[in-house]
Amino acid sequence: MTRFFELAAAFFAIIAAGFWFISAYGKLPPIIAYWDATPANDPFYMAVKFSAAMNRWAAGFSGLSALCVFVSIITKRP
Repeated sequence: MTRFFELAAAFFAIIAAGFWFISAYGKLPPIIAYWDATPANDPFYMAVKFSAAMNRWAAGFSGLSALCVFVSIITKRP
């Protein structure tokens, strides 16, 4: 069972790295100044929102990886 959690930790870590790469990859569009509020369809706002969503997924998978490592450690038999 320990080996399963070790493999799951590695799998979730790779997925987290992929989401963080997607989050950081690419160029941001130029910022456009608005008089009132930024509209929801503004390219810069949409890019930042997408990056935040990818970071959220990456953090979740990173947490799962850490949890699997923890369970792997506490279930090892001496």
